[in-house]
Order: sequence, then C-alpha cells, then structure tokens
Amino acid sequence: MKNKELLNICYKFFNRYITVEELIKQLKKMDLEKYPAKDVEAIEDLIKGIEKIAKDNPNKEDEYVRVKKEQIKKLVDKLSSIPEDDEILGKQITNLKKEHEKEIDSHERWFKVTDFINSNKYFNKCFDSLTKYELLEFIAQYIKAPFPPQLSNEEFEELVRVGIEKDEREWLWRLAFNYENTNKNFDPIVDYYIEKKDGYYLTELISALGEEINIDSLIKKLNDKELIKDIEERKDVIKNYVTEEQFKKLHSKIKD
Repeated sequence: MKNKELLNICYKFFNRYITVEELIKQLKKMDLEKYPAKDVEAIEDLIKGIEKIAKDNPNKEDEYVRVKKEQIKKLVDKLSSIPEDDEILGKQITNLKKEHEKEIDSHERWFKVTDFINSNKYFNKCFDSLTKYELLEFIAQYIKAPFPPQLSNEEFEELVRVGIEKDEREWLWRLAFNYENTNKNFDPIVDYYIEKKDGYYLTELISALGEEINIDSLIKKLNDKELIKDIEERKDVIKNYVTEEQFKKLHSKIKD
C-alpha cells in the first residue's frame, strides 16, 4: 500500500486515538528516504500546515472535552463500585484513569486539522491510490472506528465482494461493524458466513449489528444442521437479539 504509514497515522488522528501533537510527532518519525523527492516535499508541506494550525489554535477545554472527561469519570466510578477483586477489571479501571488524564483536542482544533488534511491534494492522492483490497484492510484495522471513511452503498458492496473473494472473514465482520447504522446492505456477508458454515462469525455479526440483521429471514436461510447446532451453542452471544420463539424455530430445523 503506497504511503500506508502516512494514511494510518492520519486515520488515528481522525478517530481521536492520538492528539495533534502526537500526529505531528509520528509524521516526523516517518522514514522519508524511501520516498521520491516530490513526495518528501508534499509530506513536509503537510506537516508544516498541521503545525501552523496547531500553533494558531492552542488547545482548550471546550464542551466536547468536558463531556468526554465526564463520561470516562462516570465509567471509572461505575466499575470501581463493583465489589470484585478482578485483575482484568482492575487493569480496565487503571487504563480508563490514564485516559482521563490524557490531553484531548478541542473540537475546533481537531476539526481544523482534520479539514486541512482531508483537503490536502497529496493526502487525497495517496488515499485514492488504494486498491479495493487495500481500502478494506485499511478500514478493518480497527474493529469499530468512530469516523470510518465515507462510503456509498455501491462502494461498500464492492469492498464486501473483495472480502468474499479473498475469504477475509474477520475483515468482513469489522467492515460491517464500522458501518453500523448507516443503512448498508449486510445480507451478502450473512449469506457468505452461512455458505461457509461459520457459526462463529455469523453470531459475532448478529451481536455487533443487532436489529440491523433480519433474524427471521436469516433463520429461513439456515438449513445445515451442524451450523444450526453451532449457533445454538453460541446462544449467549446473540440472546439479546434473538427471541426464544426464534430460537425454537431454529431448533425445529434440526428435527426436520
């Protein structure tokens, strides 16, 4: 993937996994010796532009930052109230406390840098150079990013086709989860998991998308008894989205 490092660093910033300062730091750490002179100049110009915006817009605690901090604090308080001496829970609380202390870019600062990058010709050239398979990989690097690339329904379906051709089951599940509540057609992914008799990814997809999956329609498509048994064994994963009546309909297919 051409300039994969640049795109991934910017994508982390778009989704607020890193701040403007960390964005600049990571971009400056890129090994520019492997790039042509024109690319080096374009990357350096991009960094300078981001630095200028950061300098002209000092970070401040706005409504976004206050709400975010408060949400983290409430979650810490809620988890801390659980009377269990659990190592995993303890680590989660520690990580949340660290996140609460971390700097968060104000909405205005984040928006101005994001807008600048998205309008940068070199960045767009790099992004547009991605193949469909590379774009699928790019999106699937995170299970569910807050701000995935905007895709039309046709573009989404193209990525699904590529994922099916390459049998990228994990990527397909992540792709679907990234575009939850966007009116995308997830039926081809459902059908593919059924075709592959993959109960694990089928139930994970239902768990991720919930009511966006038509359970009655899915049950009608299920005929393989081993796959049905596999799904039944994973009942706890999908019980919030599949009624007891629907489970009974599913189970009756084993007896037929």
